[in-house]
This record gives sequence, structure tokens and C-alpha cells, in this order.
Amino acid sequence: MSSIFRLRRFLPLSLLTLVPALLPAQTITAPGGPGPAFAWSTEFSASGKSAIAEGTRALGDIRHSYAAAEASTTLALDQGSALILGGSWKRFDFSGSRADAPESLTALSLKLGYARQLSPQWSLRAEIDPGVYSDFEDVSGDDFNAPFGVRLLYAQSRELQWGFALFVDPRGSNPVIGGVGARWVFAPDWTLLFFLPEPRIEYAVSPTVSLYAGAGLRGGTFRVAEDFGRKRGRAALDNQDVDFRELSAGVGVRWTIDKSITAELGVGRLLDRRFEYEKRNLLLNGDGAVQFNLSVSGSF
Repeated sequence: MSSIFRLRRFLPLSLLTLVPALLPAQTITAPGGPGPAFAWSTEFSASGKSAIAEGTRALGDIRHSYAAAEASTTLALDQGSALILGGSWKRFDFSGSRADAPESLTALSLKLGYARQLSPQWSLRAEIDPGVYSDFEDVSGDDFNAPFGVRLLYAQSRELQWGFALFVDPRGSNPVIGGVGARWVFAPDWTLLFFLPEPRIEYAVSPTVSLYAGAGLRGGTFRVAEDFGRKRGRAALDNQDVDFRELSAGVGVRWTIDKSITAELGVGRLLDRRFEYEKRNLLLNGDGAVQFNLSVSGSF
């Protein structure tokens, strides 16, 4: 549920009602159940080398990798509602030109939420992710953040479901964003998943294998160290928030290994990656690069 995105800021508030909902496709199911459920996911991606610049000033090349792990359990309160308890770890690592980019950015947070089936067609899910969002050079209270979101789902039919979402990141450059999205089975074996952070179209080759093409939005807001700027000769960047954002597009394959485990392998193009220190009016913008993605998820 990270803060997402802009061309200078990938998602200006003036486009609020035009963007897909901030809603992973797998949440298009009833949130509650008669007993506890456990879900987990892991993800890794690597992006190739590309140039990075501050305005027209070239700063060399940069490459980065991303790794994440998440787990949560859903504890039924009654027939129609449940608590969500879990944790999440996400890390970006950067190499090549240091410029004014951190060597790494990490989010380590709890996942706390509430889900309720409001009616046969409507369901609600609210989550907050309190934790440390930092370069982990000198962790303090300044590194704490608690982004949260609310998502409302409407099942119009088995083929069409709508999602409405609002996301708030108190430290983000765009602190409040939201929108409307949909999941639409528009033809046999074809599904459109118009939801951020990964809008895509899928084609089911078989009951267990699907091909997809789509986009990916990833990033977050992190606090850098108290001496981060001084180490780089720019003391104004000490103890500042930096927004990192990446935008990608590509194709891939999803394989349902069994009823509880799914794997995805994708390849594509990183279209844009950038670092922004909004309070210091500093933007570092990177060119495109090849990107590879691998993820495995499951539930029981």
C-alpha cells in the first residue's frame, strides 16, 4: 500500500477519480470466513543499469534490486467480519552511481486490519501498516510512519467486480490518493485486472497456467540518516524524507502449483525510477532498464 505515483509526481490529486483503485487483485474475494486463514508472499526483482541525472546534470549509472516478504493471518470475529494481523518487510538496494541516492531503503512494518462482508455484494477492508521506513543507518522515532488505506468492493456479477480505494501516507509527497478500479472477465479465458499497483490483462492457457501483460508501480517514502547529506557534501539532505518511485511494464507467466501456492515469472522494462527530496526541491531521475521479476505466494 505504498504511496503512488506521478510523471513528476506520478499520480497528481487532480486525477484522483481517473486512476484504478489501490487494490491487489487477490482481494476480490469475501474477506471473512468461518476460521483463521494464513497468507504469505515473497518477491524479488532486479533492474539493469541506466543513467541517472539531477536535471540536466548527469550523475553516472545506477542499478537496483528489490526484495519483499509478507505474511498475515485472518482471524474471524463472526460470520461476516475478521481481524487481519501480520507483518511486512521490503527492501530496495542501489548500486553504481551514488549521486544523492541512498545505498538501501527498507520498510519493516506490522499489518493491522479489519475486514467485513457488508452484504452479498459489498465488502470492506481497512488496513494500517505502522513501522520503520528508513535507510536503517541510524533508526529513531523520525523513521516511524503509519500509512493506511480503506478499500470497498462491489461484486456486480461473477464476471465484474468494482473496487473503490482511499490511501493515506502521512509522510508522502502525495499524502492522500485514491480511485476506482475493476476486475472484468470480458471473454472466455480473458480477465482485465484494472487495479494498482499492478494493472494487467491475463489469458488463461490452462486451469493452472496464465499469461499476462501489464504495468507495475512500486516505491515508498523513507527517512534518511541524520548525517546522510553531510557525507555527500549536501548538509540540507540530513534527516530528510525521500520518495523512491519506479514504473515498469512487462509480460509474464503465472503458475498455480497447487491450490495453495502460486508462482510468477516476468520480464519487462523499467520505464522510470526516481528519488525525490520534496522539502529540498531535489529530484534525481533515472532512465529505463531491463527488469526481471519473480514472486511466490500461498495461503491456507
